[in-house]
Amino acid sequence: MVFSFNFLFIVGALLALVSDEANTNPSEIQLKLDNGLTVHLLPSARYSLAAAVLAIKAGTSRETAETNGYLHLLEHCLLFRQSGPGDKDNIFRAIKEYGLYYNAHTEQDLMFFEICVPSGFLKQGLNLLRQIVFNFNLEKEALEREKTIILKELADISRVPQKVGLAKIYELVFPDSPYALPTFGRPEVIKKADIESLREFYSRYFTPENAVLVIVGDFEPQSQIENIKKDFSEVKSSAEKSEVAREEVKAKVLGSPLEITMEVSDTYLIGGLPGPDYSHPDSFGLDLLIEILGRGLNPLFYAAFAGYPGLVHSVNIDYLSHERAGLIFFMITTRAERLPTVKRLVQQFLIKVSDFNFSKNDFLPDEQSLMVFDFLLGGKNRILFSAEKFQENPLQVALALARHLQLSPVQQKSNYLEAINSLSSSDLRRLSYKYLSQNKPAWVIIRPK
Repeated sequence: MVFSFNFLFIVGALLALVSDEANTNPSEIQLKLDNGLTVHLLPSARYSLAAAVLAIKAGTSRETAETNGYLHLLEHCLLFRQSGPGDKDNIFRAIKEYGLYYNAHTEQDLMFFEICVPSGFLKQGLNLLRQIVFNFNLEKEALEREKTIILKELADISRVPQKVGLAKIYELVFPDSPYALPTFGRPEVIKKADIESLREFYSRYFTPENAVLVIVGDFEPQSQIENIKKDFSEVKSSAEKSEVAREEVKAKVLGSPLEITMEVSDTYLIGGLPGPDYSHPDSFGLDLLIEILGRGLNPLFYAAFAGYPGLVHSVNIDYLSHERAGLIFFMITTRAERLPTVKRLVQQFLIKVSDFNFSKNDFLPDEQSLMVFDFLLGGKNRILFSAEKFQENPLQVALALARHLQLSPVQQKSNYLEAINSLSSSDLRRLSYKYLSQNKPAWVIIRPK
């Protein structure tokens, strides 16, 4: 399984770029079945494979402290522990027969079930996807076996400083919000979960009107529409609405650093700041700012430690956007005795970056020598490259579209790359001041035992 707390997260708003392409593609089709299921098709001869993603609006932000872990359990059990047509033997037989890839993962707002098959077997793959997601055929013995596997997985996660640190940052930045709950769940909740409680939770969210099905690849759209209507129309809609009004998430960064000891060799300084949500206009600019700060051959964040060779071992920074909030997250590894200096330099950098000259155009013509690096142009070019590479994989495109359709309240028509290209150095300074310089980070420190 793959979880969204991985800090090597794909630039979130690249997903909007894929939607822009779909909006201008004459062969793109979107329809809604009578049971409420939204279906989005993007046929393209550029792919030899076909990918399908079923996105359920049921991430950990729909859990509570008493149910945190139910979605992780459901993810595993629906994939591997069902009886009947969707049981493990039938799935493995389909994998061998059709060359099928399938997986699932849980995020803060959504759960994704995904398949990728040779185009000729798309119909069979979709039928299997429906059986996996829209059936709940779970027996007590199978549930208990899967609990054992998940608890071992959680024990493994507890030894990974990056995952532990990011989960704790969410707790500190969003302490009074469901975003404070870890996507992997709590062991005590998973141990106590029973079939009836899971069934009730499943029935509330795993409904066609709460789902989006996206298909991308080389296929004939009309025949697939007929197959989808015949197959997925069997899924009954819910008598009750699964979506309830969601209150606004307000960040409230807790001031005191949280210190943890783990079996690690380095000391980890982990920081978090609230950022814009998925649909906020500032999210495009944050993508570019984070690209400049943390990626490429010359990440600007390393300038915080200029003049201190060997002070830090690694520096990472990312921006993670969600339906109702965003998180700017950075992680630095160093030695324990250097930690005070590293933290001081990071704090100084976050304040000063809003005064930085990101572009050559910020300098007078006679100052624009080869020694002046154009961070703005470099960041824009890297995002263009990443966007083109991103669209080579139909599964990534399908995941992107599904996420965008579920999280964006209004399907925006603006072009992502045009929006990125229009950003100026002044825009980046404004965003730096708003999101980096004005706020104090939440801190997590992980020290060696």
